Amino acid sequence: MTQPGSNHLDETSTATSATGKLTGRHWLIFSVITFVLLTDGMDVTIVSHVFPSLVKEWGVSVGGGIAVVVTGGALAMGLGALIAGRLADLLGRKSVLVAAGVLCSAGTAIGASSPDFAAFIAWRLIACVGIGAVMPTGVTLLADLVPSKQRGALVAAAYAGIGLGTTAGAVLAGMILPAGGWRLLLTVAGALPLAATLLLALTVPESPRFSRGQNTHAESGKGSAGTDDYHVMGRSVRSSAVVTRQSLLSGILARQFASTTVLLWLFAFLSLGTQLLIIQYLPILLQQPVPGLTSVESSTIVAVYGFASVLGIVCLSAILTRKSRFVAIGIVLALSAATALAIGFLSNASFGVLLSVLSIAGLIIPTALGPTRNVLAAAAYPAAMRGAGVGSTEFSARTGSAVGGAVGGFLIGAGLGLGGVFLALLVPIAGLMGTLIALRLKAHSSVDAKDSVNDAPSSRSAQPGTPSGSKP
Repeated sequence: MTQPGSNHLDETSTATSATGKLTGRHWLIFSVITFVLLTDGMDVTIVSHVFPSLVKEWGVSVGGGIAVVVTGGALAMGLGALIAGRLADLLGRKSVLVAAGVLCSAGTAIGASSPDFAAFIAWRLIACVGIGAVMPTGVTLLADLVPSKQRGALVAAAYAGIGLGTTAGAVLAGMILPAGGWRLLLTVAGALPLAATLLLALTVPESPRFSRGQNTHAESGKGSAGTDDYHVMGRSVRSSAVVTRQSLLSGILARQFASTTVLLWLFAFLSLGTQLLIIQYLPILLQQPVPGLTSVESSTIVAVYGFASVLGIVCLSAILTRKSRFVAIGIVLALSAATALAIGFLSNASFGVLLSVLSIAGLIIPTALGPTRNVLAAAAYPAAMRGAGVGSTEFSARTGSAVGGAVGGFLIGAGLGLGGVFLALLVPIAGLMGTLIALRLKAHSSVDAKDSVNDAPSSRSAQPGTPSGSKP
């Protein structure tokens, strides 16, 4: 039996999907979920502003204890995403998202009371499980509740909220750390996602595809809704009949797709690993003897860096409507290399110079390392296996983020400062460019998901077994 009001919601959702019209209700849902993602993005990076204080107060080493927090946190986020994905398919998006928000909030706020570094690690890992669960579940719920015509644009805009969260966290750190210390910063950073989660619980409905008990409509695989696919933040939500994990993996690793899949895994591993290395260690690098910035100055730079990343992602989205994804991503990767090289030689500059250079870096580097793996993965597979392809790519990205955290701690522990670390980034950026070129060469044997006919059941090109060169 469905919940009261669910039929009305289904009808409304179907109508808006057909007409493509956004209502005030849709904008409210978008705004609240974006706010939740903003607070979640804030808590992803808030700990980076705490690290310098932990080094001073507890004598924690960057290459040892700090690297453990960064690496363990990345793995915990991946675990949270996997658990939440399974539970969201069984229990519904909203209930899992609310639980994840509470877990993220509690882990962050209670971590402020840690008596020692071991307790701090434990609470941070708990918070990271919640953080990892919030991001994919939140954007999936958004995708389920808005019309299909605007789904991609609204999900991309909500994803930018995560970048704004980086800015919000840096602003909070600059305001609170000098006078209130790191414990007050974590308390406030824990309270904000709780407020956002409570707001969501009161204002945002559950996905119309879920009701009390069994969702027979979604499981039947009948009708247009039964074959609809959503691909958000590396997570796929399918309303068609359940396909076993073994068959999905065998599909993306079949001969036609195997090399593309491996290349995507490598691209994702390098991209998110490099991105996390930068954002987690940037405050520490800026406060080292060279360039020797204060906590307020470093927080200001990180805030501008995060805000610039939002603008960069918006610009990339506009470019992708006019240029090939390979050309667009190749351009931002080349610009990223040039920017990293410039920072490498300007690491001893003044605050004003570093603010300018790193603002430009924020516009370019996160754009090249953030959404690009999903852009490539979503276009590499037909609809029938796109969820498995994008999902496995995101899992590889999470693994890369854990390795990136460990590598960053090692590099700083070995004596590399701001300039040395950014020069070292030229290695993974070169690897990303090489992988992108290899993917471009393989593109002729992949099913390009940008062509809408690939999603039509009657199209031969949508079938995995169809040779890439054949025409419908």
